[in-house]
Amino acid sequence: MEQKVRRRFVAMDSEIICECKTIRDPVDSSMDLHNHDGDEILMVLDGIIDFYVEGGGARLERGDLICIREFDFHRGALQTKEQYNRVVINVKGGLLKQLASYGIDFDVCFQKLPDNPLNRIHLSESEVEQVENYAKILQGSLVKKPLGNEMETEALLRLIMVVATRHFINKKAPRNTEIMPELVVKTFDYIEKHISEEISLKRLEENVYHNGTYISRCFKRVTGITLQQFIIAKKITLSCKLLNEGHSPCDVCYMTGFNNYSNYSRTFAKQIGMSPKQYQMKNR
Repeated sequence: MEQKVRRRFVAMDSEIICECKTIRDPVDSSMDLHNHDGDEILMVLDGIIDFYVEGGGARLERGDLICIREFDFHRGALQTKEQYNRVVINVKGGLLKQLASYGIDFDVCFQKLPDNPLNRIHLSESEVEQVENYAKILQGSLVKKPLGNEMETEALLRLIMVVATRHFINKKAPRNTEIMPELVVKTFDYIEKHISEEISLKRLEENVYHNGTYISRCFKRVTGITLQQFIIAKKITLSCKLLNEGHSPCDVCYMTGFNNYSNYSRTFAKQIGMSPKQYQMKNR
């Protein structure tokens, strides 16, 4: 029997999603590396979670807030399975730029820095309560859709982003204790720089200076997926970006290191749920 392909790309079905999740919800205590077609803001309310992005990781606790740019791969490994409450907000790409005004640029929250790869800040207790309250109202507004729903959701999203942006502008990011092994950081870096090429384990060994089997084992332990699964998912993510920029599916096939269009189209459909051409038309 053919094994069902688990997609690494999670498409958003609406422009804004806001969830104040508690341990009463089904919790995947160790979600594999994945990404979205929208920006994500996550704030921990209770519990401890080891959170990883491409090139870095940190242990998050109450008050920690991170901003993840659209298409960036990430994963959370829950350390306190009996206790984990959080606020998660997903916003379609481009909307936050439209909402920014009065000289405030929300994009600063998503700009990665070498000493803060998670785009992580720590909120005061009053700020945590403030953001949680805004998020609960936002969640209710998105579900019930009362009169003036669009104005209310945009106003609440602005208020949440203003709290976060103040920290990033003032560079109040906490000192990051890196939990991702240096070998895995180097592996991510090599793949990022050579994603448009054919990436082999032999080339990776030569550049990271470790045995391929050991590299693969360390990578999967951190990410939950194999090297090959990530490389394919990363290439498909690059494909999405290039298709959104208007490049033809045939050109994108070769720009992302696939040498056969049939194989590229089939792989893309398994990951995204539609062909490259259908994806391009849908997002035009």
